[in-house]
Amino acid sequence: MKKTVNVIIFILFNALLFFTLINLNYVFRNKEYEGAQDKFKKWCPEEADIVFVGNSHQFCSINTDLLYDEYGIESFMLATSGQTVPMSYYAAMEAIELKHPKTIVFEVCYTANDFRTLKGMDHCFFDGFPRCKARKLALEDLTEPEERLYYLFPLGMFHSRWKELSEADFKDFPISDRGSFVSDEVVDNYDPPIQDPDVKEAMPKEMEKYMEMLIDLCKANDVKLILYSAPFNGLYLYEDYAREDVLWRQSIFNYVGDFAAERGVEFHNLFYEYDKLGINNDTDWMDTQHFNRKGQEKFTRYMMESGYLGY
Repeated sequence: MKKTVNVIIFILFNALLFFTLINLNYVFRNKEYEGAQDKFKKWCPEEADIVFVGNSHQFCSINTDLLYDEYGIESFMLATSGQTVPMSYYAAMEAIELKHPKTIVFEVCYTANDFRTLKGMDHCFFDGFPRCKARKLALEDLTEPEERLYYLFPLGMFHSRWKELSEADFKDFPISDRGSFVSDEVVDNYDPPIQDPDVKEAMPKEMEKYMEMLIDLCKANDVKLILYSAPFNGLYLYEDYAREDVLWRQSIFNYVGDFAAERGVEFHNLFYEYDKLGINNDTDWMDTQHFNRKGQEKFTRYMMESGYLGY
């Protein structure tokens, strides 16, 4: 009898320990940038229309709640801060594996960046990632073996945050059930510089490889892939190097346009339609690179009404 009681106590203790660790993993994570993966687990539409992948230029440009409320489009924002092209490839794989949407929409800003992950910010992508084949493959491909434990158990990465924990850390992530992020911050901006459409520069080879993989993945699973570029300005408006950086990135987006056309993939470069978006530079920017709520709503409606989201 005593042995049975000890076994029960042992089981209950370990169950409590496991439950506590799981909850501490959640509490200690940085709520400011994360949550898309957690929400994606719970998103259970009868039929998934669109899943959006990409980085902050994606989730600050499209409002998935507006798409549902005004157009009846059932979509999810699986974009995360610092989500690179390789990470977006695995996000698309995850979306197809778990929800199989009709369409994947990828914002191409990071095709200009020659890195596979952005250290620190990659936790926005990996933490909360649902258990699936895509998660396993992404961890094996994009993380170092000696660091992998920190992605499986984020508490190891964030345990030092205990001094800065606040009430917000014990609450849900500040994004909607469809992954939408909105900001009411307002920063003055001006029209972004526009590159000559004939000026083109190739993507870094590693990014081009993953773009090919993304196209093949969608074709193999009968999922429509749409690419687009959201307009943005320099991080430091009045610095010449910031302006040149925006123009250089656009030269790569011009190359992406040719790359997509050669493979029969739809691509929309919204830099060349900036004057049609109706953006007010005094009211519609969160910062010089990302739309706030007002700009996001205008951009989302424009994408829909132009047929750029496939509807």
